[in-house]
Amino acid sequence: MTRRYFLVLCLLIPCLCLAQAWQLKPGTSYGPISLGQPVAQAEQALGAPTRSVPSQSDPESSLRTYAKNVLLLVNGKKKVIGITVFQSGARTVEGVGVGSKISQVQQALGLGLQRGSGQIAYPGSGIGFAYDEAGLVERVFIFKVEAQSALQGDRLVVAGQRCGDLKIGMAFSQVETAWGAAPVHKGKDHRWPDKGVGLLVDGGKVLAITITTGDYITAKGLKMGSSRAEVLALYGNPAQANGENLFYPARGIAFYMAGDTVSTVQVFAPIP
Repeated sequence: MTRRYFLVLCLLIPCLCLAQAWQLKPGTSYGPISLGQPVAQAEQALGAPTRSVPSQSDPESSLRTYAKNVLLLVNGKKKVIGITVFQSGARTVEGVGVGSKISQVQQALGLGLQRGSGQIAYPGSGIGFAYDEAGLVERVFIFKVEAQSALQGDRLVVAGQRCGDLKIGMAFSQVETAWGAAPVHKGKDHRWPDKGVGLLVDGGKVLAITITTGDYITAKGLKMGSSRAEVLALYGNPAQANGENLFYPARGIAFYMAGDTVSTVQVFAPIP
């Protein structure tokens, strides 16, 4: 009888371990934790946070870490707006997640968008993955599904050239055809606040692109919300000083700062 109980217990232990990792549902939830739910309800499943700090990009929001290997982004209304999971074994219905090879993720979900070194996102599905140097997924991000907009392209910021499919030197009429007239327009400055994009236009051509959203990112991971130290580590000391802002004219990129955090990225034709 004792041996029988021992065998049953051995069979149950793996099941109990696996139960610690809930299913990942892109754009929706991780187990009982759902986007849009009150954080108090989420904490009924997660317990109290072990750490809580203000979000760098929005002081009214907070990043809360929990013992169940979960981090939540909570807005000022105390609603969950982002879920980060680093629990080993957490998987999507396709069977990919924490611990998977990134090649397995891409085989199941497609190539995705490269969001800096070691990160791939699928905005149209509401899921992203951070992976280590060995190509193994360390973290999974669940966020609201993003509708694809014309001219967004891969949302990659390339100094001196482009931001997604918005390109330096392109015809401004092409942008207006895709997005309509800019809601905010003053002189040569045209802005679409809902898209986090502004354009400097002269002679019917785009001279500069201004980005005020973290949706656009450089190949090495710089974006709105990056720190001054991260910019300096990748670009070095700026060639041109302008208060706290960091200008790199020869590269065709500038970073406008709010304290030590990037608030705006601007791309323009390189200036020798």
